Amino acid sequence: MDNHHSAQVIPFPARSRPAPAEDSALRLRRALTALEAAVANQREAVATWRGAMGSLDGTVRGLQESLHAYHARLGGLRAQVDAVGETARGLEAWADETLARQVK
Repeated sequence: MDNHHSAQVIPFPARSRPAPAEDSALRLRRALTALEAAVANQREAVATWRGAMGSLDGTVRGLQESLHAYHARLGGLRAQVDAVGETARGLEAWADETLARQVK
């Protein structure tokens, strides 16, 4: 049995190499310019993020104040409900006594 396989090897394309010193300095300048732009973008993004965090802090503080006020109002409402409940129990006891007297 003939197991001959053939394959064609395709070489990677060769890069042309420019003058090393001149090319390196140009590449370095380009890289530094790109790095400076990236750092400037990052500074801007961090400043925007800090602004958003400040806004969020204000919003959360406002929510906290609202919740404390709501809690205080609920506490006052509970006291009123307890007082009404006590009055209702008193009226119920009075009604029970009045009915018991009428039955006798």
